[in-house]
Amino acid sequence: MLLKETTRFRKQRKKVKSAAEKDALKNAINMLSGDPEKGKKLKGEFCDLRSLRYQAAAQARRLVYKLEGKDLILFSFGPREGIYR
Repeated sequence: MLLKETTRFRKQRKKVKSAAEKDALKNAINMLSGDPEKGKKLKGEFCDLRSLRYQAAAQARRLVYKLEGKDLILFSFGPREGIYR
């Protein structure tokens, strides 16, 4: 499985300072690598995307991604508010 990240995801990832947040994101991505269909399918205009919930520093976070064949494309992550913009 090949992991790809969008420009937005890369920019968000580089802004993360907290080690706990980085570890939580890394664990969520590793979880997806093992089972890419673990996340929930989104509806409406985002029907081709999936969302995986995870915890970082005792706060709920979401990782938005897409499956394309055997590729896993990472779109965005963070708290629910504003993640789908």
